[in-house]
Amino acid sequence: MDYFKYLSASREQFMAWLSENDFKCNAAGRNFMAERVKVIAPRPVTVDEATLDKAEELGSFLEGSVFEYTNADGKIATVRVCSLYNLPKNMENPYLYCFGGVMTAPFYAFEILRFYAKQTGKLLPFVSSGKEGNKGLFNKLFYRDYGLIRKTEYDSYYAIMARMSEHRWLYSQYETFNDDTTEGNLMEMYRFAKDRGIGTITLILCTGNPYYDKRLVAEWMWLLKNSAYASVKINLVVAHCPRFISESIAIPEARISEIYLGYIAACLGPLRKDTITLDGKTQSEKPERYLMPGVKETDWTDFRDIIVNHSNMGWPNYQEIIYGIPHQEAVANIILSDLFARASYTPQDYDRGIDDMLQLYIRFLGGPFVKGDFCKYLRNTVDKRFF
Repeated sequence: MDYFKYLSASREQFMAWLSENDFKCNAAGRNFMAERVKVIAPRPVTVDEATLDKAEELGSFLEGSVFEYTNADGKIATVRVCSLYNLPKNMENPYLYCFGGVMTAPFYAFEILRFYAKQTGKLLPFVSSGKEGNKGLFNKLFYRDYGLIRKTEYDSYYAIMARMSEHRWLYSQYETFNDDTTEGNLMEMYRFAKDRGIGTITLILCTGNPYYDKRLVAEWMWLLKNSAYASVKINLVVAHCPRFISESIAIPEARISEIYLGYIAACLGPLRKDTITLDGKTQSEKPERYLMPGVKETDWTDFRDIIVNHSNMGWPNYQEIIYGIPHQEAVANIILSDLFARASYTPQDYDRGIDDMLQLYIRFLGGPFVKGDFCKYLRNTVDKRFF
């Protein structure tokens, strides 16, 4: 499809500016192009249900999956996969860790809290981290003075949770974080535990992203063997967040949008990059993640449109590795997807969408928390599952 009919620049001018800027694809490179090329109309964004099913199957694990690995301290740690509604028993020092940038994530986290309270009579401690790290794509969303979604991803998560929960409980673990990458999130959680004198911590990972489980585990299992993480044993529980799409809600992550497809591309694309097998085999000079089950055998033609045309949060090497696309063409595709994604939303879309979601969800619960025993409130909410 000729996407340039939706832009203020011709293909020739577009490529000339990319060349002038040495085909840079980092935040500076993307801003360079955004200052010169404007989107004059949104492009069509479509994906079929079968492709979404395949993407979720590839990006996630089966419930009940367990992986063991050796931590930096030589101790065996585990990754366990569960649903939002059935956390593993006997977790040691569990913390509900909500992160990842998807603005529907706090609602998934609240489902975890509800059913954990119903099943155990206990409250999980809540922690969130993550700044806006997607190469300038969300600058206009977070860098503003007013609005529910602003400042940082984690401040926005806390603000959403605050509309549903007890503030004293919610902010009991709050602190300032500076991470803006997948690795940075892990390092911040390691520091979080170490500073509190926690020898073993179980992080219940809630990202709100149906496609992120496998990429996250592949990278964190690989990182956790490093000596930098030797002082704390970290166990991981992946709480899979199933797909939620509602065209009646304005949040871009809750509908088929440039942003939604960008998250899929950012989760699936890296799975083939710089991998090492679980038994230690690699062709990469600098492996960054384990090659997870099912990745090598996947028919990647199913995801070509998403990864080539919608990698607004990713890098060109995904296209190069998976599809053999030349570097300069891959950079052009990334910049195009970045431009369309920036123009596809307004901060007001997010605020309006979150407000609509809050109203919908609180009605589903049977009413808001006002005051009193928060754990008792959770236990008395509706027994039905929202997701």
